[in-house]
Amino acid sequence: MIVKILNRQIPQIWELIKFACVQADEVDKKEMPQYFNELLHALLNDKAQCFIRLDDDRTLLAVLITRIMIDRVTGEKYLFLQCLYSFKVIQDEVLRQARDLFVDFAKAEQCSYISFNSRHKRIWEIAEIMGFKEKHRRFDFEIGGV
Repeated sequence: MIVKILNRQIPQIWELIKFACVQADEVDKKEMPQYFNELLHALLNDKAQCFIRLDDDRTLLAVLITRIMIDRVTGEKYLFLQCLYSFKVIQDEVLRQARDLFVDFAKAEQCSYISFNSRHKRIWEIAEIMGFKEKHRRFDFEIGGV
């Protein structure tokens, strides 16, 4: 079962959200204060959304943070999957069901597409199972060490 967490419920699971984001987004320790201040503000003000997946015993299985974004080039609204962390392996059928739920959510928000970033090959595999297509890759060069 996937549940959308209301903004007033965020403080109750904030530590779990932080753990999931550190794992999934690989937040650098020095960037954590800014990252989490912005995320908490966004979640409390409905600028970001938190979904959790529970099993039949109401045990937490996964955390997902989303945001409704506007493409600066095309002006299209889209659903951005910011953070996806699963505490257990997710079966392919559950992935497809989750995709359908987020497609419905994106449609309700009048989004044209769903997008995410990841550098993890397993997440790429999951994306393909869910029907996503690779659009581009991003490469960064750190200036500080040169």
